[in-house]
Amino acid sequence: MTLWRRPDPGDKVGEEHLRDEEAMHAVEKEMLRNIHKDILGRWHFFKTTTARYTIAASLLLMCCCGLLYKKLSANDEANWIAVSSPKGNIKNIQLPDGSTVWLNSGSILKFPEHFGKTREIELVDGEAYFDVKHDDHSPFTVHYGRLHARVLGTAFNVKFYKNISDVRLSVTRGRVEVGNKSSSFGVITLGKEVVYDQKAGTHQIRLIDAEKVSAWKSNEINLYSIPFDELVMRLENIYNVHINYDHTRVNHLTTTIHFSRVNTLPYVLNIIKTIHHLDYDINGKEIYLRKM
Repeated sequence: MTLWRRPDPGDKVGEEHLRDEEAMHAVEKEMLRNIHKDILGRWHFFKTTTARYTIAASLLLMCCCGLLYKKLSANDEANWIAVSSPKGNIKNIQLPDGSTVWLNSGSILKFPEHFGKTREIELVDGEAYFDVKHDDHSPFTVHYGRLHARVLGTAFNVKFYKNISDVRLSVTRGRVEVGNKSSSFGVITLGKEVVYDQKAGTHQIRLIDAEKVSAWKSNEINLYSIPFDELVMRLENIYNVHINYDHTRVNHLTTTIHFSRVNTLPYVLNIIKTIHHLDYDINGKEIYLRKM
């Protein structure tokens, strides 16, 4: 048997209260979700904007650095002077510090318009004699190939031809420190010569009559134990000719020879003919050497 009971007004109130609490929880959850979403959105915007600004700033900095480097490079290049001495001629050059350079035939020298704290120049190719003005506070450095010569004030001769393995420096006054990027060959003094082999990367120091070696600046040519390809190149530069010969038959020869620029080419070729038993023919500016 089912008993009937009068509804309790409190039950209705309880149900309404329960529904209100559930609604409140739903509202709280929605509010929290919106707040979280808003925070994440702001953070994403901040990160994205910051990243964009960072990238833009980096690109701008790179562009500025590139333009600055290009400008400085252009200025550096513009501030350097290249001087060449044509074949058959010797050129005398005054450097910004008052030092003097004699540039042999077929040689190229580069130096800045103005020296700074250091005095640095480059012998690009050929032979040069340097009479350097003394300065205790500003070293003078000649770069040639892989090597450098550093002095405070002295006089010395450098022979560096790109296509000739034999590189030489001899001192006529004072002291010269010679070396490459990784090491020093020592200090070369009066009457000594450092000989460097570009192919082997080795060097030796020996005694030499340095005044005679550098006498080319006054038209006297003194060559000591030079390879045959260098002898040919020297004659081509002095007399502005082209010499043809069989490299395989004569390149092993070495030559010691003395002559003057005032001597004719046939006079010098006759000396070579006597030394190495080589005959020659002259056809204008073309010279032909052959074994006798």
